[in-house]
Amino acid sequence: MTDEPVVSGAEQQAVDTRPMILVGVDGSEDGLRATRYGARVAGTRARLHLVHSVDDAVLAGAWGVVYDPTILQQAGEKATEVAVAAALETGIDPGQVTSEVVLGNAAAVLARQSEKAALMVLGRRSVSGIERMFVGSTSVAAVASAHCPTVIVSQAVNPDPTGQYGRVVVGLDAGPHAGRTLEWAMAEAQARGAKLEVVHVSEPKSTGFFGRGAVTEEAKQTQMRAARHGVDELVAAARAKMPDVEVSVEILYGNPVDALVGRTGHADLLVMGVQEPGPGRAVGGTVRGLMAHSQSPICLIP
Repeated sequence: MTDEPVVSGAEQQAVDTRPMILVGVDGSEDGLRATRYGARVAGTRARLHLVHSVDDAVLAGAWGVVYDPTILQQAGEKATEVAVAAALETGIDPGQVTSEVVLGNAAAVLARQSEKAALMVLGRRSVSGIERMFVGSTSVAAVASAHCPTVIVSQAVNPDPTGQYGRVVVGLDAGPHAGRTLEWAMAEAQARGAKLEVVHVSEPKSTGFFGRGAVTEEAKQTQMRAARHGVDELVAAARAKMPDVEVSVEILYGNPVDALVGRTGHADLLVMGVQEPGPGRAVGGTVRGLMAHSQSPICLIP
């Protein structure tokens, strides 16, 4: 640990007008990886705010045993201390770093804090097999309710250093958020001095009774031509604002998770859009699959 002071969250956020990079920390290696990622993003222009939540729902055990909340509070303080040390090791100015321990459900705490953040970074633990689709409930819930772009980085799925390929991939669908997702990805590529690869994957549409009919080649080509037209219009509008970004476009047919995961092995970041946050909103199967299997960090744009 450094002897230089780290300003408390409440003091710093009351007066600091710089953009805030929010990181959820939990004492895990994935949380520390997210901290280092967030510190590098913050650079010298933004402040880094590290948050650990103490979930009051776990204070009472299944057998009626009531845990001393100070124990969890102390564990949270230790987790943030370790995270602050990891952030400072990246060379970030101590005056840019704040931290706090908050009582409440982790996803709810992060959702509230994300309202005032420019970017949120989370670590996501990963296991093998079908379990990947059911673990990481905090990160999935946080993404569903986040009010700012959220980067998910996992030591288990993408253990190599990030930022080495000079390539950002953005997966575009036909949703209303496609335009802002593309513009965010293009601005990120510009900031990194990276190439932008735009990928749209047209999924086979069901035909016939019970969706069992075969898709004809003509229907497939019609679907892909329509997708190409829509994507080209979006790219043209975005390039008018950022003409110096090198952009390539691919229109594919098949399963979006398979197609996009295959491109993340040589990408610095995968960018995807998600629906706007709100009560009862949930992360779709495609995004959940990419969160579980992406070989690069993934940024989800609300």
